[in-house]
Amino acid sequence: MSGRGSLCVLICVFCFCCKESMFKVKLTVTGKDLKGCGKQKKVCVTSSDDCLAASDVLTATLESFVNVSCHSLEHEESFTCRWIQMSDVRTETVNTFIFRRADDIISCPSILNYFSRFNLIIKSKSVSQKEQFSEVYPVIIKEIVQAPRPVITSVNVTDSSVNVTWNGGKIQVTKCRIRFKHLKTESWTETADFPASDESLFVIEGLQAFSEYRLSVSCFYGNRRWSDWSDETRVKTSESPPSASLSLSYHVASDGNSRGRQLLLLWKALDVTDARGLIRGYEVSYMPTKQPSLKKTFSTTDLKAVVRVTAEEYEVTVWANNSAGRSPPRRLRVDASRSHDVRSVKGLWVYSDGSSLRIRWERDFSAVNVSEFAIEWSAVTNPIRKHWQRVDGSTFTTRLTGIEPDETYTISVYPVYDSLCGPPTSISADLQHGALLDLARFRLVNVTQSSLAVQWTWKEAKPRVSVRQYRLVLEGAHGNESLSVFPDKQQHSFDQLHANAKYSVYIQEETRTGNFSKASLDVNTPLIDYDEMMRFAVPVVLLLLVFGIFSVSSRTIFREYFFPIVANPRYSLIGRWLLNPHLKGSGKICVLKLESSFQFDQQENNFIQVERRVSSISEHEEVIPSKISTTGEGTTLWKPNSDALAPSSLPEYVDLPLLADNSDYVQTGQISSVAQTSD
Repeated sequence: MSGRGSLCVLICVFCFCCKESMFKVKLTVTGKDLKGCGKQKKVCVTSSDDCLAASDVLTATLESFVNVSCHSLEHEESFTCRWIQMSDVRTETVNTFIFRRADDIISCPSILNYFSRFNLIIKSKSVSQKEQFSEVYPVIIKEIVQAPRPVITSVNVTDSSVNVTWNGGKIQVTKCRIRFKHLKTESWTETADFPASDESLFVIEGLQAFSEYRLSVSCFYGNRRWSDWSDETRVKTSESPPSASLSLSYHVASDGNSRGRQLLLLWKALDVTDARGLIRGYEVSYMPTKQPSLKKTFSTTDLKAVVRVTAEEYEVTVWANNSAGRSPPRRLRVDASRSHDVRSVKGLWVYSDGSSLRIRWERDFSAVNVSEFAIEWSAVTNPIRKHWQRVDGSTFTTRLTGIEPDETYTISVYPVYDSLCGPPTSISADLQHGALLDLARFRLVNVTQSSLAVQWTWKEAKPRVSVRQYRLVLEGAHGNESLSVFPDKQQHSFDQLHANAKYSVYIQEETRTGNFSKASLDVNTPLIDYDEMMRFAVPVVLLLLVFGIFSVSSRTIFREYFFPIVANPRYSLIGRWLLNPHLKGSGKICVLKLESSFQFDQQENNFIQVERRVSSISEHEEVIPSKISTTGEGTTLWKPNSDALAPSSLPEYVDLPLLADNSDYVQTGQISSVAQTSD
């Protein structure tokens, strides 16, 4: 029950606050602003229209005038009141004072003297002629007299303090106080009350160098009230040498020479509190640690430097300078012989965002040690004047301000890994078109049963509209897939697709007004992949080839060793003669004595030709005459029509058998020839 009641009270208060508006009001008048009301001697007003109302009984609207306070300045003879005006609608109002006294007022301007007392009524009239009156406030001037406001006459600054001098007027000052605040803060800092001196001088210490402050003074006179704060004075402390060293990073890259290297030095601008002034430039010094005499020094106003070094260890020192001096040195030892595998930013893109450029890059979850990103941009027409911005390592987008409409800018992003930094990734853009790149030559590279690959190129161009990003989209009956594409990517492969299916692949432009298709392809995945067919066919062909080789080899090598060929008598001349059942002999061995019939030359080979004449030979059977050669090595029989020195391809060697006892020999020198006939 109590919870519900509290809720109701909160709702009521909220409704009341929504309906009511309040604003502060201050009204100051002097004796010259007061007017009399003729016969009404006891009334003075600031507007003649209030004389009629002064004689009437006025109905006060207490809730319309809150926190009313008034004071008087004696030397100015002025009267001031402040209050908070409550109104249903905040509209322009006219506020006036009505002064009443129990006795007659001789002169209205004199009513504001030090010893005067009276009753005050505040009247507020809106543009809609609605009048509101406050309650009656009794006023005794001598009790509300306030000291006059001091006037600051001069300020002298150092790098950490301000000397303030002011004028308190003709009245003797008792004590004073000063308040001050940094220009970029909202809260004031007040000093303790300090006794006022004849010089009216005070020193504010512990301020930041090269910083702007606002300050004012208030004083107390005798037993009177504190004066109003003086008019605010704006001061700026002077410069002092920078108090902190620079944050320095480096990157070593090869320039194509085996010993040559390019050393990129990148540092961060000092914070205002550390710079303590306007940084006018930087001094860079580098030298080989083993050859100090080769030390080189140069100055620059940029936040980076690129120097050529050799593959050895160097000592690098960087200072920041202002008009008061230079910062503590930042020293770094660099081993230029060793290159570091530091990733650059991927997926950099830029598009116009009103009067600024919005840049973004791809989130790389593997690069967990990135502490910051350094963004550099400059106009193409003025590359010397460069702008820099640093963002946290967890930030992957930022806005570049101060972009000129007709300028083309080169934007580079460096990843920073504490003392190491990566190479820059750059892109060109302008305020009208965003990134000056366009996607072209979108084509199909490869398609398989379960995947397809597409390719495209990037070219420098001014697109028709500012493209926030390009997206590669795959649509099919089994689902859709999309991803963002950036200038560092020129090919993509979609996997896990379905065989014998139709897909649509297209590039989509995402702009401020909508999404538009730029290029598209219709692709059908095959039922069987060529690679899959080859994976199946090649082993089969190889298997058949091996089997064929094995079959041929088995007829020669394996058969020769494991299955030797058995001679067939049918294919032998002597075998056919021996197997012929029609040839019968008497068993008598006849020896032809050749010496009596022929004369043999012992120096040459001698030949005897024997022809077989058998009537039972078939017409289809070839009759092959034979020759018998007698040499010193024996007797040889071969086919005719062949070279005498080279026997035919099917020679037959006949070893003469041992002769029986009833056979004779025919001797011809050293050559012995035996002829045996069956007849």
